Amino acid sequence: MLYIFLYFNYSVASGDADTNSLIIWTRIDAYSKAEVIYEISEDSLFNKMIKSGKTITDSSRDWTVKVLIDGLEPGKTYFYRFKYKDKYSPIGKTKTLPRETDHFRIALLSCQHFSENYFWAYKYLINDSVDIILFLGDFIYEFNVYRNPRRADPTLPAQDLETYRSKYKIAHSDTFLKLALSRIPIYVIWDDHEVMNDYAGKTIRYYNPKKLYDAYKAFFEYIPIRDNDSFRIYRSFKVGNLIDILLIDGRQYRDEMACRPTFNPKDNCYKVAFSEGRTMLGKEQKIWLINNLKNSKSIWKLIGNNVMFMDLFKDNKPLNVDQWDGYYFEKMEILKNIKDIKNVIFGTGDTHVFYFGEVIYDKKTIAYEIITAGVSSPSSLKVLSDTILKQNPHIKFMNAEYRGYVILDFYKDYLNVYFYGTKENGERILLREEKINAR
Repeated sequence: MLYIFLYFNYSVASGDADTNSLIIWTRIDAYSKAEVIYEISEDSLFNKMIKSGKTITDSSRDWTVKVLIDGLEPGKTYFYRFKYKDKYSPIGKTKTLPRETDHFRIALLSCQHFSENYFWAYKYLINDSVDIILFLGDFIYEFNVYRNPRRADPTLPAQDLETYRSKYKIAHSDTFLKLALSRIPIYVIWDDHEVMNDYAGKTIRYYNPKKLYDAYKAFFEYIPIRDNDSFRIYRSFKVGNLIDILLIDGRQYRDEMACRPTFNPKDNCYKVAFSEGRTMLGKEQKIWLINNLKNSKSIWKLIGNNVMFMDLFKDNKPLNVDQWDGYYFEKMEILKNIKDIKNVIFGTGDTHVFYFGEVIYDKKTIAYEIITAGVSSPSSLKVLSDTILKQNPHIKFMNAEYRGYVILDFYKDYLNVYFYGTKENGERILLREEKINAR
């Protein structure tokens, strides 16, 4: 049965939970300043309500509503809802992070172009018993697909605040996404398509600062992320003593690309890509990342990363300098600093390809990288699969045929990894399982 929630067409979502607080989100259909009530309960019937309040939204934030709920208990499930005029939203279900746990399950997602396919991954996540969703960039795409779109997108290509907002609204209209985000907390970082393809923050901030501001503002309006004054998205979360989750920003502070086009670049590009002093993270974030890894007391350290970290070479040259290979000196600097840290995992999106491989430094495996394919965005790398695997022996698995997602099952002694592909018709297939033993 299809239920219609008047004023709440985009349902509800929660995110950025820690042990005692989290964000709840919705958007209402209104045309003037609006007062919205929110309620938090320990049960789905709201007989054990623990918090309620009122908040105001208006056109300045496109009638989105985002509330930080604190004073919660660790590892506990809560239910929440909103009320506008006399109508309630759908009931959301969420959970704080545990203070202690022996097991935690994370879904890795990225790259969901509305017109390329339905967001099938979310359909399965609803029943996959995941604790959180980690979304690794390209929650929206700024451009439209005009040739044989899987489904129509009536919005315009994103150029300003209103058109960026429209792209988030069309993404939030996906039925499976709405159901999953109403039940599972999500943690989101951006990649490039939240602004424009292969952009570098330092460059666009110079020649089109308004576009960058509009894109970032829309992201913070439509994503259940904690607000701040500087659009900072790099942040950390702790899952007991099991996992430290470090989410990084590989766009806002990066230097211009070594060259363009970034894929399969010309020979004169590599000298720039390998040059000293180039940065993807910026000095402050790089120090933050290294110090957090060095100071971590958790068994596992999971880095939520927007672009491929492992080397990806073709004929002994980087295949894509939009990735970390285009900032090679900084990559080596990070690896030098973390080479003795155990159980570092890079969880990555961007490529629209499934990968599993070893991160190598000084001819030794010091970390692993797990890359998810796109939720809906396809890949054109299938024709290069054999070449990539042959010339990059540290890459142990690659699949460019399927869209899909990845499940990470963390235990104290090992990590199980499940690569799930989704077909055009939505059928799911288990493509690969991997096991990483803790050191």
